[in-house]
Amino acid sequence: MEAHQDKNYVLWLAVLIVFVAAIAIYRVGFHIPVPAVNEEAIKSLEQKSPQAPTKPAETEPAASPEPVLQPPQTADLKQEQLKDRQSLSDNRLYFRAVFGEQGGTSTLGLLDESGGTGAGYDVVYVDENRNGDLTDDPAKKFATYERGSRAGQTNPTFKFIGPLKDRASATYSLNIYSLRQGTQAGPGDQYFFWTLDTDEWNYFFINGKMKLSSSAADALTGVPVRLAGPCKWQISARTRSGKPMVSAALKDENGCTLRIVRQGRKTISPTLTLIQDGKVKAEEKMKFG
Repeated sequence: MEAHQDKNYVLWLAVLIVFVAAIAIYRVGFHIPVPAVNEEAIKSLEQKSPQAPTKPAETEPAASPEPVLQPPQTADLKQEQLKDRQSLSDNRLYFRAVFGEQGGTSTLGLLDESGGTGAGYDVVYVDENRNGDLTDDPAKKFATYERGSRAGQTNPTFKFIGPLKDRASATYSLNIYSLRQGTQAGPGDQYFFWTLDTDEWNYFFINGKMKLSSSAADALTGVPVRLAGPCKWQISARTRSGKPMVSAALKDENGCTLRIVRQGRKTISPTLTLIQDGKVKAEEKMKFG
């Protein structure tokens, strides 16, 4: 009798071990995170595995959800502490940038028209040392397109130094392309793209919006642009001819899409995995650029 009970005990123990192992294998095998393209620079890239539609009906693309991120809580710069530059035109525009997920340090920028009101934006001043003084920062002149359909137009791109987590500095580049000469642009949301360079790593984000203000006071109290913050997968799914079609993109708080990640000359792409009914149906290397 005791031998029979011992066998039952061993049998149930074996079943329990197999059950726990199955759960562990499932969680490890089918939860595939975004590869760490640069853990020291941006550790917050997240991958979410999409669930394919179960009905093979023709549907419209689902709306991409907006990233759910906390608004910046920065009050480090005060209007009374700001030392502004002498105006070159009546159309000067200001922006404020914060860095990383917490965004504890602000950088103020000033865009102006060196040729006077209406001449077009061609110069920017960035408070790179973050002391609230725009008079001790050099002018960053915009280049112009030399060839192609945009020849002669202003190329509103500029680089500046900013913080990046525990690093002393990193190189950021902004292109506010809605400020090209000949376009009507002013205060409010403007289209831009940005890049981040640190050591041998390069990140390139396109097609987002940043807020420009007509006064420094509005820029200091308004919503800043967040650079080097977290990214979220935005996934759109539909069916075509009974087959699931899934598209996905990594987007930051500004709505910018991460298009290129490079280490040196090597381009790195995360993998998108399609799971249906708990099984991997497709696995595709995402292509940027």
